[in-house]
Amino acid sequence: MTSLIDVGTSVVVANATTQAFFGTNVWEFFTAGWFGRPNAANSWRLSLNELVMGAIDPSTRSGMSSTYASQHGIQGAIKKNLKDNGAQAIATIVLAPVAAKMVKRLARKPIADMNKLARVSGISQATGVKI
Repeated sequence: MTSLIDVGTSVVVANATTQAFFGTNVWEFFTAGWFGRPNAANSWRLSLNELVMGAIDPSTRSGMSSTYASQHGIQGAIKKNLKDNGAQAIATIVLAPVAAKMVKRLARKPIADMNKLARVSGISQATGVKI
């Protein structure tokens, strides 16, 4: 069974991680530059598309402006993002699982009741999801 609380915690941690390293949220990191969406070009933000295209063809400078790329490159962008967002990301990565555990403990009875209702109605069996 997949726990919705655990999935939510994982998304929060992943979002904090991509914000710390790449200056953008997890959705933008994975989708920018793909599916007709524009890249985060000419900024400190990096996307997976920019990293892949920069690895395939280094002359593209990962979609960043040539002045910026020649001075700092991808490593410079990651360093700046870590400096700007690192402390907040570390706090989020540490506190999100703790908060999820507290919610599970404090709301144990309502969560158990919701999971019981989902089992009785057949929703949890069909979807494999619990709260």
